[in-house]
Amino acid sequence: MNRSNSATRSDKPAKSQASSAGFFSGPWMPAFAAGLVVAVVVAAGMIGSRSGSGASNDGTSIPTVSYDSASTTTVAAVIAPDTTVSATPKTAFASPLAMGAAGDDVVQLQQRLTDLGFQPGPIDGQFGSGTQQAVWAYKKLVGNIEWKAFSELGDQTVVTNDLWQQMQEPTVQIVPRRPGAGTHVEIYLPLQVMAVFTDNKPIFIAHISSGELNPDGTPATFCETATYDTDENGNLYEEPVTKQVCAEAKSPGGVFRFRRYHEGNRVSPLGGMKNPWYFNYGIAIHGAQNVPTTPASHGCIRISNSLADVFPALVSKGDVVYVWGLDGKEPEHYTERESLPSFNRPDPNATTTTTTTTTIPVTTTIPPTTVAPATTQAATTTTPPTTAAPGTTAPATTVAPPTP
Repeated sequence: MNRSNSATRSDKPAKSQASSAGFFSGPWMPAFAAGLVVAVVVAAGMIGSRSGSGASNDGTSIPTVSYDSASTTTVAAVIAPDTTVSATPKTAFASPLAMGAAGDDVVQLQQRLTDLGFQPGPIDGQFGSGTQQAVWAYKKLVGNIEWKAFSELGDQTVVTNDLWQQMQEPTVQIVPRRPGAGTHVEIYLPLQVMAVFTDNKPIFIAHISSGELNPDGTPATFCETATYDTDENGNLYEEPVTKQVCAEAKSPGGVFRFRRYHEGNRVSPLGGMKNPWYFNYGIAIHGAQNVPTTPASHGCIRISNSLADVFPALVSKGDVVYVWGLDGKEPEHYTERESLPSFNRPDPNATTTTTTTTTIPVTTTIPPTTVAPATTQAATTTTPPTTAAPGTTAPATTVAPPTP
């Protein structure tokens, strides 16, 4: 459960690309067909259905976006025909690809995933963890497979030749559920996938892990001795504070905006967050060493550490984050209270509480990028919001933030 910091992007982020999969034949075909049906439904909804608008969790306005309020599907990004791409000759895999594979076939797979917006990492012909997680994201998003079913299907890393044939089809594109100009993020908790869209094009699609769940689907409770260098709003303490706390691993649905970014590693109860971009009090999208196929964080949205070097430069402070919750509700349908995270509370069984004396160095350097970042967030001078969400009381600044 590592946490770290991520960087801001300029209004014209560097583009990364994604992949499409070919599991639409055999057992995958019904899911793909459902995706195509949803494409038609959502397109109609964009024309004449109710629209969602309002304010983010920090009170700033959210742009009005049309969506299909009648849809009950958990399909995230829409799968739709792409008529702008010409068919090209297909290749075939001599044998299925999986972790540890290497060679030209892996290069082709990595390139196709990248072209579709997924993030396999370097196109180096080595089937490692980056390619593995990109395949996971592709299969879940394009196949519309919720995380629990996906985890129960066995080894989902393998890319068969049948799947590869479908991945080469030029007739599929991934479009956002909330279309519009500029950049925004869509997080699909039922699928454990997130996507960054710029001008309706997917530039970053990744497998994620959100808040850990109990067997009944409710957020798991944790009690731990935690050392923090940030408060409940993601602001840095002058000195790290060690406390014994409890909280629920809640990843709320709702509509938010990115509020602050910290570069490097931030201290949290179970280790560090790499390059966190905060969007809901102490909840951030951040890098972690462990990003399993099940929800396992303390409420934050985990991506791999390698992707945490890429993601920060793609978004900026103020960009909108739409989160589809595990209960299937549209982001705009959550109340402000429902969208609040679980704030840490003192552990009733705690025996001692100590405070360390080591000062954490603060940096505000933006990660290297070919695009000049729009803003730099000063980690020690940012003032947290002073107004509480309606119907709630703002947490005291001495309370530790939700853990990753």
